[in-house]
Amino acid sequence: MDDDGTRRRFLRLAGVGSGLALAGCLGSGTKGGGQERDTTSTASGTHSDAPTGTDSTPTATSVAETVRPPAAMNAVFHFSSGSDAQHHAVANVENLLDDDTVDLGTVYLVANGHGIELLTADRSNYPEQIASLQARGASFRVCRNSMEALGVTAADLLEGVTVVPSGVGELTRLQVQEACAYLKTP
Repeated sequence: MDDDGTRRRFLRLAGVGSGLALAGCLGSGTKGGGQERDTTSTASGTHSDAPTGTDSTPTATSVAETVRPPAAMNAVFHFSSGSDAQHHAVANVENLLDDDTVDLGTVYLVANGHGIELLTADRSNYPEQIASLQARGASFRVCRNSMEALGVTAADLLEGVTVVPSGVGELTRLQVQEACAYLKTP
């Protein structure tokens, strides 16, 4: 299905399709191979967006086919502050996990800079809370570049923490490939 057809159906469902079509916001209806699309309403109020030409019978699209339930949401927290902000980072992750109005997928915390101290055995002020959040499904990632810069080894990390090549690379990957909402925590 093309983007113009999806946009037109959404706008019709929202009740603004005809006004926007008159304003020219929906485009010409021609896409790719020059095939025009015939958009019609049916008696049941559903709309058809069938190509004209070889098959002139429009196919009705029901509201149930175009309206999808929201998918579970993934989130990534970015933590790069020092030990004075560790409580805030842990509280943010905990608050999101506690919010039963949000259909959550996976929750990540990616630490870089001095934020990696949160995930080390000797510098974390909250090792028990990190373990508890991991038990609830949160995933903690630490930047290898920051580890090298601060003299931290894998043996220094809390159990269950994943080392990634770069914090910014992991943040980018999670946002693009895992569709994570980005949340910067102090």
